[in-house]
Amino acid sequence: MNLKVILFIGLLWFALGMQAQMPIVDIASDYNSDQLLENCYLKDVTNSFAPYVGTWQWCSGTDTLTIEMAKYTMVYDSISPIPSYEDLLVGKYRYVKDGYEVINTLNYPITNTNIYDSHPIYTKFGLVPIIGARYRNEDYAHLFFEDYLKGKSESMKLVLQLTLVGEPSKVQLILENSEHWAFSAAEHRDPEFTIPNYVILTKQ
Repeated sequence: MNLKVILFIGLLWFALGMQAQMPIVDIASDYNSDQLLENCYLKDVTNSFAPYVGTWQWCSGTDTLTIEMAKYTMVYDSISPIPSYEDLLVGKYRYVKDGYEVINTLNYPITNTNIYDSHPIYTKFGLVPIIGARYRNEDYAHLFFEDYLKGKSESMKLVLQLTLVGEPSKVQLILENSEHWAFSAAEHRDPEFTIPNYVILTKQ
C-alpha cells in the first residue's frame, strides 16, 4: 500500500469521525431543541440563503440605503448555551441622506473568527451590523440589526418580493423594536431607526 493510499484512507476516516461527532441540522427546517447538541452544525443544507446574498439598494432623490449581504459557513458560536457551528447571513450597510453620509459600515473587515467580537467604537454592540439566517421554513431572512447611532439592537427582516421574469430581485426591509423596560427617561430608547424602514430594496 503506497503512501498516497494510506493518506487518503486516513483523511477519509478523519472526515467520517468528524461527521459522526458533529450532527448536521438543516437550519431552514422545523427542527426541535432536542436536535441541538453540543458542537452540532446548523447548516444551510438546501442553499436557502442564496436569494438574500448580494448588494441591495434603495434610492429616493438624494437618499440612498445600501445593504451588502454575504453567507458565512460553519461559524463557531461559543456564546450560546449550547456551543455549535452554524451558517449565517451577515450584512453591512451604508445610509446617505440628503447627499450626506449618515453611517457607513461597508468597510468593516468581517471574517469567520471575528463575527462575535465587540465593536471597537460602539463597545456595547457587536462588530457585525446585521446577522441572522433563514430559520425554520420562514419565507424571509430573520436578522438582528445593530443601530449604532440610536444605541439599540433590534429585529430585522428581509422579505423577498414577487417580481416578473427578467426583473431584478427585490426585498422589503422591515425593522421592529422589541419591548424595552425603562426605569428612567434617560434609559428610554428612540423608537425610530437611523435608516429608512419598510422600504423596497433592489438587487444590484
